[in-house]
Amino acid sequence: MSTIEHGISIGISRVNKFFFMKVKINGTLTHEDYERMVPMLRSAIDGVKDPDVRVLMDATEFSGWEMKAAWDDFIFGIEFRNVFTKIAFVGTTAWEEYGVKIGSWFMSGDVKFFKSLDEAYIWLNKEKIIPTTAVQKDLHARKEEIRNDLESLFKSNLKIVDWNVPEPDDQDASEILVSILEEKLQEIKADVKDGKYK
Repeated sequence: MSTIEHGISIGISRVNKFFFMKVKINGTLTHEDYERMVPMLRSAIDGVKDPDVRVLMDATEFSGWEMKAAWDDFIFGIEFRNVFTKIAFVGTTAWEEYGVKIGSWFMSGDVKFFKSLDEAYIWLNKEKIIPTTAVQKDLHARKEEIRNDLESLFKSNLKIVDWNVPEPDDQDASEILVSILEEKLQEIKADVKDGKYK
């Protein structure tokens, strides 16, 4: 009889003015895995004013969650949504990448999917642009409002009334809409790089 390893290992260290957390997830996560992990994270950042936590999530050996653990993961994300400033998710499957895109809409920090640990480390160590002009400060202050507007735009374009009971073709429609949004975002990024909006 073989035993399949599963679980979460966490390393937390303080680097300059931010916390760096490396999370390695293996196999199929359980409710008990979250019961052990969440208190560790709470105690690590307890008492820190405005913690800046950057997370490297190594999911290269991750295969999914038990049902209760999937709910635990959602609750965990909501509880710590304003604590994590950057999350680099390193995985190997398309469903993980798609899940990271959807999950990023509910996080206040930046969330990005990678297939390489090296690229994830580089991205995590990049410093954020600090807003200095009035326009930059306004955009920064309205970040959550802008995110909510984008989510509303996404939902209204799918014309789904009940998100708890998706229709069979909703997955395909969602993927098409995400593809359209990504394509437009790439065009805007290129325009910004070329100085079109100066």
